[in-house]
Amino acid sequence: MGKNYYALVAGLPDILLEDKKVLYSSAELRENLSAELQPADFKLVQLLYMPFDHQNFLNRYFKRDQEWDERGNLPRDTVEQLQDRKSYEAANLELLPDYFVEFLEQIHGEEGTDDFYAAELQLTKAYYKHLDQVNNSFFRALASYHRTIANVMVALNGRKHELAFDQALVGDDEITAALRKSRTRDFGLANEVHEMEHLIQLFEGKDLLERELRLDRHQWDFIDEETFFAYFTIEKVLAFVQKLLIVERWMALDAERGKEMFNQLLNDLEAGFQFPEEFTLGYGKK
Repeated sequence: MGKNYYALVAGLPDILLEDKKVLYSSAELRENLSAELQPADFKLVQLLYMPFDHQNFLNRYFKRDQEWDERGNLPRDTVEQLQDRKSYEAANLELLPDYFVEFLEQIHGEEGTDDFYAAELQLTKAYYKHLDQVNNSFFRALASYHRTIANVMVALNGRKHELAFDQALVGDDEITAALRKSRTRDFGLANEVHEMEHLIQLFEGKDLLERELRLDRHQWDFIDEETFFAYFTIEKVLAFVQKLLIVERWMALDAERGKEMFNQLLNDLEAGFQFPEEFTLGYGKK
């Protein structure tokens, strides 16, 4: 059984807030969690942040003029060492996930590409293949959810604009097979993808910002459903991290919407981080 983090989970609102107004960044949260979680659980947290490492590396490898994202796990000097073939060969790769090491070997070898988007897709596919093997059911469910939603949106966009999208799909399962082959409105996935018709309706909305907001609310609801019976476990911590990443996204896209979602996150915490009823009944107190 996994470790319960009673004090950590119950204290998350205090960790994240200063005067209940200032948002504590996800990068700062990760640093705090590194001292609070068991090593195996902290590795799960780090996996949630790996996409920021992907972007930091790819931006430097392809010499793109993009700001450094502090949410990445890897420090800047490490990423700079990995971007060069000679210095990469001398780097200590023991702390990197296997899929990322394999990608580095490929991009620095004969299988490398000079196309940023091809490399990004290659790394993304490797990442999700790695996540399928993670020994945590909630983490696998969240990864599967992210991959499915992204694939559905890619397919809908490709169909709408008559673009080839087969190679842009991530994964190889019944859902991606249907997205590639089916010509029906829902790709024949009404039973395989939860709320498929709702997702199609979201895609068809004219307001792109509103569509993104509704998709993130859809993800928020999914997280709540998946962790409904998780109280003080690593799953609750992972759910909090993922929600905070959503909030940060909206702080950047739309500050007012971001504040609304942050307030919702606080309300969820204050309402949800109570001892379960069975604990109350069994021990007579909270």
